[in-house]
Formats: sequence, structure tokens, C-alpha cells
Amino acid sequence: MEFLIIIPAYNEEEALPRVVEAALQCPEADVLIINDGSTDDTRRKAEKLAEENKRVEALSMPINRGIGASMQCGFIYAARHGYQMAAQFDGDGQHSVESLQKMLQKTREEKLDLCIGSRFLDLSPDNFQSTWLRRFGIIFLARLISLLIGFKVTDPTSGLRIYGKRAIEVFAACYPDDYPEPEALLIAARNRLRVAETEARMYERLDGSSSIRHLKTAYYMSKVTMSILVERLRGDKL
Repeated sequence: MEFLIIIPAYNEEEALPRVVEAALQCPEADVLIINDGSTDDTRRKAEKLAEENKRVEALSMPINRGIGASMQCGFIYAARHGYQMAAQFDGDGQHSVESLQKMLQKTREEKLDLCIGSRFLDLSPDNFQSTWLRRFGIIFLARLISLLIGFKVTDPTSGLRIYGKRAIEVFAACYPDDYPEPEALLIAARNRLRVAETEARMYERLDGSSSIRHLKTAYYMSKVTMSILVERLRGDKL
């Protein structure tokens, strides 16, 4: 196998089996579940899924470290095991495996280092778009990041991504901790990675609720904006 699907999961005991089942529809992919110190039954279910299918592996953080640490763990695993590509496929059931397969094809055809699935490029009326406040925040971040990195992005917070070998190596060495997806685009630009977006279908969460809601949306916006600006002030390369 040359393709690894990384599923970061925090308290996703209900959604996880269905998410892994969907990921396994990619016949050429292995699946790595990163249990991020969950307090529910996520760890046991992840280990059970790994026992039942040789294409599935499960790792667990001893405590909750956040999406950034989970993904960096996945990048390190992918680099050490020689995978040529890796995908981020969230454990809450919001991502479409059909979109992931189209992104995989685009990544190969265009020799991309990073392919981002954008919900704003899929104009289907039933495509999930989240709340108006979060959409406003995403549009603000998209314009700011596009200005800073020199090319247009429409969905910088999307967690549906495919990483080529160069990107795996870069992010295994350095990946942001909190809400990392927007800041990672600046790291990609500094390392001259080839980045592109393509349309992607998104769904509502199968279970649970987002950690970014209500007043946390404003906190998220301010923190990510500050992190992006600080990242931009760093040198040209890691």
C-alpha cells in the first residue's frame, strides 16, 4: 500500500465504525486511527476495528492533545512506513469518501504535494455549509491567507486533505497544534509545496458536536488570525 488514510478521533465512538467502513472503500488504502485521549469508548472501538481488518491500525494518545498532535503523529507514522501519500479524513463522519477518491486522482495527475477538499467549490444545494458565522470566519481567513501566500484558497479550514510525500515529510517535522489547517497552508507555502483545491462534498456530523461553536467561534478566529500572522513573519523555510 502506498496510501494511508489518517482518521483523528476524539470521542467519536458512535461515528467511528461507519467512518472507517467508508475509508475502507478506497481499495488501495490503509487506515490509521489516532485516538486523541478520548474519554468515551473510542479507544476500544478503534482497537476492535484494527483487530478485525489487517488494513486498519489504531494508535492512542495518553491524553487529549488536539487535532494538530494527532495529525503529526499520523505524518510521522506515514513517513516511517514509507507511504507516498496520506489523507486526513475526520472521525465525525463529515467527509465524503467519493470526494476523497476524486482528490486522490487529482493529486496524482497534477503531482500535488497538498490537495484540499473545498466545500465552497461544490455548489450543490444540499452540500453542508455550517452556520453563517462560521462561513463568515472561513471567508475572512481564506482572503487573509490567499493574500499572504500568493494564491487563492477558498476553504482553509477544511480537514479533508491529501498530502504527498514531500508534505508528509514537512509536516512530520513541524505541524501546528491548535486548529492547524489554516496555519499549515503558510508552512506549505514557505516550503514551496504544490497546493491546489478541488470541490468536495461535506455532511453534518454523524454524532456529537463541534468544539468550535457559539463564542468559541470568535476565539477561534482571533487565535488563528494571530497564529497566521506570526507564522508569516518567520523565515522562508523550516
